Order: sequence, then structure tokens, then C-alpha cells
Amino acid sequence: MFLFMQNRLVSYSHSVVIAVKAFCLLLLSSQCFAQNYHNYIWPIDSPFSVTGNYGELRPNHFHAGIDFSTHGVINLPIYAVEEGYVSRIRVSTTGYGKSIYITHPDGKVSLYAHLNVFSLKIASIAKKQQYNIQNYEFDLLLKPKTVFVIKNEIIALSGNTGSSTGPHLHFEIRDELSETPLNPFLFYKLTDNSPPELWHLGFYDLSDTCDPRWMNGVKVTRNHNDSLVLADDHLVLEYSIVGLSFAGFDRLFPLGNPNNIYSAELYLDDQLIYSHTLDHIDFADGRYCNEFSEAIGKHKYQKCFLPEMTPPEMYHNCINKGRLILNDSVYKKLRLKVQDEFGNSSSLQCYVKARKINGYRGSAIKSDLFVKSHENFDLAKDNVQIHIPANTLYYSTPIIIENTIASSGKLIILPREANLRSPYTLGLAVPERYRAHAEQLVLRSGKSVFTPVLRNDSLFYSLKNFDWYHLELDTLPPQIKTEYSSRKLKEVWKMDSFSFHITDHLSGVGRYNVWLNNIWVLAEYDTKTDLLTYYFDEETPIGLLQYRVEVIDRVGNKKYFDYLLKK
Repeated sequence: MFLFMQNRLVSYSHSVVIAVKAFCLLLLSSQCFAQNYHNYIWPIDSPFSVTGNYGELRPNHFHAGIDFSTHGVINLPIYAVEEGYVSRIRVSTTGYGKSIYITHPDGKVSLYAHLNVFSLKIASIAKKQQYNIQNYEFDLLLKPKTVFVIKNEIIALSGNTGSSTGPHLHFEIRDELSETPLNPFLFYKLTDNSPPELWHLGFYDLSDTCDPRWMNGVKVTRNHNDSLVLADDHLVLEYSIVGLSFAGFDRLFPLGNPNNIYSAELYLDDQLIYSHTLDHIDFADGRYCNEFSEAIGKHKYQKCFLPEMTPPEMYHNCINKGRLILNDSVYKKLRLKVQDEFGNSSSLQCYVKARKINGYRGSAIKSDLFVKSHENFDLAKDNVQIHIPANTLYYSTPIIIENTIASSGKLIILPREANLRSPYTLGLAVPERYRAHAEQLVLRSGKSVFTPVLRNDSLFYSLKNFDWYHLELDTLPPQIKTEYSSRKLKEVWKMDSFSFHITDHLSGVGRYNVWLNNIWVLAEYDTKTDLLTYYFDEETPIGLLQYRVEVIDRVGNKKYFDYLLKK
């Protein structure tokens, strides 16, 4: 009998029933999935349920792997795709939640995320680490070849931990040396006959060297020959320096989930002027997703032109950075070809010309402050310091700063539309009225809250956007309570866990501790439900349980909560 344990036991028989059901579904889909050619097996028994592919356009990042649906349930078996050794175990309340990294002999690392529980040998290492550091969250790098796994070994059960929005398995394949996530579909041979689909074409005016401007979109349809066409395939565009974009999706099979398109090529009068592939995106370039794509109305468009700064591995054969230079009144033939990882492709052809010929122009933003994308930018003025490292902005751009911190607590940095590759540093002199609580001054922008580092009477914040900001003082401690009915408490002997509801009104929960009868115990924090849960195990004493819960927010406000439970 194979047991999984991390502060609780999971029924093996229940897992077997689910696994058998999933295996039956797998047999039904055997025509879609063939044996892979890199000798990897699938990490889950339902590989046809792909709900997110590599390179998918997520808020602030490209998706770095494949998401496999578990159809709303947890505790499906997760398998090692190849032999190797466990090189990293990580537990976090956000991001990937509970995750396992396995290094393989071929120089690749497989990652399994949002897990519910680890296998016994991995769980024992995790629990020992958590008690050693007295923290639920940890990131442990293991010595090479100390914890071996074999191909098809059950290493965990699937879950919904971390920032997952529902039960599923997130799976990645990374390069061991660079740690760059690679496109997992390139490691598996699939039978896929479904070509990508195109919904719309979009056009941008690129005359402004600092800011591409959306012009219009055109719907794509299919004619009686099932070819992709436009209602009018001769388009007259308002400007002559133009960028193309497209909205569309790809499916693994006809009724599969709509996923992102793997690659695109753009031809102008039969000359290739642009191409990209999504197969080797470094984590440092994750935020490039914000520049690469843009949501217009109900659709998300992928741009087929380059800004000043780009991830070098993504693009190939780009002329004039993919820009359409329409410098006469003659129609130019334009052809867009999109393709999936398995060679299925779709093409759309049309003709374009410019209504008027225009050249490049400077930015419409008027400011004395200008940030060059490939150079450091430093400003110290009116009790504000800004450091923008080189290669932070994708386009060189003027910026506007309006500082009324002293009078209203507000600071404005524009343009909001500018996309940033990495954070910049904002420094503020501590207003005199807040000197006694300087480290509790947070910077708010919408729902985002940023906490400071205090140095010599100045506050320093790491920010990822230009925006409207407001300085606010957080002096209120977190809140802790239980939400059990009196009837439920009378049946506490039936319960396998006990939870506390913890929240913080501004800066957010930072750290937490639970003591049981004056001994620190491990509790799991789920940010989606705000529940801090202690799971009863063989070490839980019988009788009166005296809990003490400590919660500290991100600026140091602290709250204790004592609770007596009779079990």
C-alpha cells in the first residue's frame, strides 16, 4: 500500500479509482497521442486534457509549460517522465505552490507544480526542512543524486496549491544549465491534424518611434473552399509605416482547448520580413508578453513587429523589425502564415497600400525627461529618486513625473502604457509627519501594494510599471478568527484538520506561526481561501489543544490569537 503524507494521509484506494478512470479516458484518446520520441512518458494519465500550452499569453508573463486539467478533482497520480534525481523541492503559498524538480541524464529538468501532496520519500524531506526552519514555505536545493526516481514512479498527487485558479497539473521541461523553460510539445510526438485558426488581423501605426498606435482590426472568415479570407482583401491603410498583428488560437484536436499559436511568418511581396517561434523563452523575458501582445476589445493580438529591445531567441529573419514600409501608392501583397509545433499551418493573403505617405515622428508625449532603452536613467529631484536600469524599457520614451507626496501623498509616473522588462527603483524622502512609522509606509497602485526598504530617511520601492501611486500608512495588524459553528465543534473528533481565517487589510500577510501546547507545529496557508490549516496527525496530542497563532503583515504589524480546542 502506497501512502502519501504531508501532515495528512491520502487514501490510496481513492487515488487508484481516479487513476483507473483517467486511464480509460486515455485509451479513448489513443488516436491523438502517439509514443514520444524523446523517451519521456506523460506525467499524468490524461495528457489530452491540455488547458494551457507553452507560450500562452498570460497577464504579465508567457506560460512556461503545459497545463493538464484534472477535471475539477485533486489527488490524481503524477509520474516522473524519465529516470533522474530530485534536485529541488519548493513549497510556496503563491506561484507554483508545492512543486518538484527532477534532473534527468539528458541534461533536462522536469517540473511538476500545484501538487497536493508529495510521495512519502519526498514528503519526509519536505517536512524535515519545514520543521528545521519553522516555516511552511521553503525552496530546497538537494545534492545531486541523493534522491533517485525511476521512470513512471509516482512522485506526487495533483492539487490546486499556490496561485492555481483550479485543480490541474502544471508541467515544464527546462534546460539544466540555463534553467530556461523549453516547449514541452517538442519532446513528444503527437498525432495532431488541426491547423491553427485566425480570427482577426490588426494594424498599428508605427510612425511614433516610442509608441505603436492601434489603427483598426479586420475580421477573418472562411470561404466556400475553406480558405482564410477577408471580406475585402484590398486594404487601404491610413499610414505608411505599419505593423501587423493577429488574433487566433490552435487546438491539439478538433474539439480541444483553444491554445496559443506556436509560430508566425509574415511575407511582403513574397519576401519573408518577420518570423517568431515560441519554444525558448527565458524567465527574464516573461514580461515581454505585455509588449508582444495586446488586448483589444474581446481579442488578444500578437504583434508581428519588434520594439527596440527583444528576446533574441524568439525572432528570426526580421527586416525593418517586421515593419511594413508602404512608400508608394501601389498595393503590396501581404501573406501571414501561422503554424503549430507539428507542422499544421494556415495562411491568409491580402493586399495593402497607404492612403498617405508619412515618415517617422517623435513621441506625442512632451517632456524634458527622456529614457533611452539601452542606457541607465537616473533622476534625483524634489525628494524623489528614480533609477531605471538599461534594458528595462522595450521602447525609448519620454516620461512625466508629477510629485505631490508632501501635500497629498500622490505620485504620478507616465506613460502608463509603457511596458517594462524588469523593475526599476523609486526612492522617496520620508515625509516629516510619517517619520515615526517610516517602514510602514506602503505605496498603493490600484489593487497592488508595494512595501519599502528604509535607508537613511528615504523609502525605496521596487516597481514594475509606470502608474498613479499613493503613499499610505499601514498600522493595523492582521485579523485572525475561526469560522466553525457550535455544532461543528461538537463533532471535532470527526475532523482531520483545524483552520484559522487570516487576513490583512493593506500590506498583506507576510509571516505566520502556529504553536500547539507551546510547541511550534506546521500549518499550511492557502492564499485563495485565507485559511491557515493545521492537519491532525499521529503526533497530535489527545485532549485539550491550546493553539497560539501569530500573524505578521508585510510591514511588521503583528497579531496573536489564542484558542482552546477539546479533541
